[in-house]
Amino acid sequence: MIMAYLVMVAMLTLSILFLYGSVLKRLRSLKKLDLQAFGKVRRREIAEELEAGRLTSNESVQLLLDVDHESEQQASNRKHILHIGTPLARWVMLGVVAVLVLGSVSLYQRMGYAKEVIFTQDLQTQDLTPQKISDFLQYRSRRYGSVEDWYYEATDDVSAGRYNEAVVAFEKALEAMPREADGRVNLLVEYAQAIFYANGNQSSKKMQKTVDVILEQAPTEAIALGLKGVAEFDQKNYLGAVLAWQEAIRYNSNSAERIALLSAITKARDVGAIDYRQVAPIITHQLAMKVEWDKRNLHWLKDDILLVYALAKGQKMPVAIQRVFPEDLEQPILLTNLDAVMPTVTLAQIDKVDIVVKLSNINDNDLTKGRIIGIKRGLLTNTKEIFVINVAL
Repeated sequence: MIMAYLVMVAMLTLSILFLYGSVLKRLRSLKKLDLQAFGKVRRREIAEELEAGRLTSNESVQLLLDVDHESEQQASNRKHILHIGTPLARWVMLGVVAVLVLGSVSLYQRMGYAKEVIFTQDLQTQDLTPQKISDFLQYRSRRYGSVEDWYYEATDDVSAGRYNEAVVAFEKALEAMPREADGRVNLLVEYAQAIFYANGNQSSKKMQKTVDVILEQAPTEAIALGLKGVAEFDQKNYLGAVLAWQEAIRYNSNSAERIALLSAITKARDVGAIDYRQVAPIITHQLAMKVEWDKRNLHWLKDDILLVYALAKGQKMPVAIQRVFPEDLEQPILLTNLDAVMPTVTLAQIDKVDIVVKLSNINDNDLTKGRIIGIKRGLLTNTKEIFVINVAL
């Protein structure tokens, strides 16, 4: 690309010099014509002066020789100078300008600025398609090679189910990211997940190695602990799987993922014949509930967040609480003895609780100042029933 720039600059410089030279030569040609006319006038004057007797014959001959010599000198100079007409220079200049314009457009296209302009226009007109987004992300990552560009391509591949491509893109992002950079652990976690998905939701040595690196830097990383449990289960180390998954539950407050982990722990206990005396359960008491609402009258806003918590009779401080976003309400919400606000009082010490649902704004400094939109009283703890709570504004 730099060579193309240099070629175009050279062409532009030479064409300007060419045009300047042709114009200058044209001016010189006009000057020559003036000198020839001047010679004719001068001979006529010499003849008139001779007839009037103001010049002698010798003087007139000498003056005529001087005029002839000057004319011959001008003719000789004209033979040695390449005369190029102005019309030809104009055509040459027009050709150079055309080449420069086409070359500039080609460079503009090749460098990608046109793609960015087109993408911005499609974004403004809401004409973007998943394929257009994927193509643009791939262009950006290969052009700039930054961590962010490779990461966006990787996450786009994951969302589209292109897990093998996502693994490659995550590896490129990790190569571009400094070893001590903030967020490297989070990037490694997503990379490990992509490896897991690319291998058909099965463990692999590559995934295990990545998980080990993550847990060395962040021993409480819930997703990595979950993947470690998968690796232990695939290796028939069912005790290791139970221990890893229980730690994953401890540090993961997502209800849906907790429920999945509890199911996996039950399976590992059954296959490995691991009873509760051998490994005590980390979750001893739990309450599962489902939030329902009238979709015709209640529409969630993008900044909405719900606090779902359990209150003991006569107490103001919750014994278990979770924050839930509206998009997660399709799954049951699980409150456990791990979700205590104060470690001294948990669901394990309470027989009955009231469940409260409070609507708040994620931007509020104090989420507890929100509005109560649902409540269910007198629920027994540690039951397998999924309670339904209807909410309304």
